[in-house]
Amino acid sequence: MGCRLNAAEGARIRGALEAAGWEVREDGSPGEAPADAFVLHSCAVTGAAQAEALRRVRAAKRAGIPEIVVAGCVANVAPEAELREAGATGVVSRRASAATGLAAIVGAALRGAVAPELLSFATTRAPVKIQDGCSFRCSYCIVPDARGEPRSRPFGEILSECSALVARGYREIVLSGVNVACWREGGRTLSSLVRAVAAIPGLARVRMGSVEPRTTEEEVVALMGEPEARLCPMLHYPLQSGSDRILRAMRRRYTAAQYRGAVERALARVPRLGLGADVIAGFPGETDADFEETVRLVRDYPFSNLHVFPYSERPGTPAAAMPGAVPVRVRRERARALIAIGEEKRAAFAASLAGAEADVLVERVGPDGTASGWTGQYLRARIPGRSPADAGALLRVRVLRAEGDALVAAPV
Repeated sequence: MGCRLNAAEGARIRGALEAAGWEVREDGSPGEAPADAFVLHSCAVTGAAQAEALRRVRAAKRAGIPEIVVAGCVANVAPEAELREAGATGVVSRRASAATGLAAIVGAALRGAVAPELLSFATTRAPVKIQDGCSFRCSYCIVPDARGEPRSRPFGEILSECSALVARGYREIVLSGVNVACWREGGRTLSSLVRAVAAIPGLARVRMGSVEPRTTEEEVVALMGEPEARLCPMLHYPLQSGSDRILRAMRRRYTAAQYRGAVERALARVPRLGLGADVIAGFPGETDADFEETVRLVRDYPFSNLHVFPYSERPGTPAAAMPGAVPVRVRRERARALIAIGEEKRAAFAASLAGAEADVLVERVGPDGTASGWTGQYLRARIPGRSPADAGALLRVRVLRAEGDALVAAPV
């Protein structure tokens, strides 16, 4: 469940189990035929996510699966007794796995199935964990409690994992973490890590996870201008709200004007930049006027990936006890309005690329010879007239047209 960081950790668990001889079915649910074990790498970012994790555990128990292991953020914040009552036979918290390794602990919970921590992904892209934890303490966020203080993964360890993934055929590395801007090792910063990863022979490109405002966004944008950095022209830059009053209540570390300034500098520096943002609709105390400020900011810029969430009370966070709760119906209405704007923006951004060149990492080629993959801006692209040998290739293409929020292109 959840974010790219969970995907990276989940791949480590899957790889270890496969290496130990398990046949892994990864479909997000126990499935129709009872399995021998069910491993849930869970998300607790909202109360709804935690409830969904518990629902999946109960479903696995009802399906008759004898071994049910819960890892991830719910294992870190929910009482272990609650998880075991739901049906968990093993609970893997970050405190238990800090020294031994997550996959090894999960394997041990499954009656001794421990193996080297290989990685397994279903695409040509591989998320790699470079950092964990956060100390920003936004008022709506449980992640600092679930993940702890910021910790940087060692430089050499990251490079070794990336090299191994490239050797196994993965062409794109997605650098992931709770707060990737916090990555440090001695005098090395995030930019030096990106350059080192990009220099791995055979790697097509590097993609950056979400970058918090007023951290390293200027550094990341500068890297996008360095061809040798191979960094995708995609900046995911969380907004959350366009209202300064709500940003203060959220304990965010920037104003709407500062956010606007950073976006404008990035757009000026990187042609055809993909721009993503997270937005929360209906935060406690959000008035119609506050919401309109968010709408204005979103409409002012060419966002290509807008992730909108109606506010959900997360027990254990300051925001959950704040006065001025917005009715759930209003939260959902506001979220739907923003989602509609985001869809319009994404389609408009796709249309703006007609006639331009782009790089597409091909994931598969269909029986009809149509290759499909993703541009650096994270738009789906189709390229007719290709052969199966193109799978995994990074193709330079010219965009012929947009069809909704997807592209049709031809090789340059």
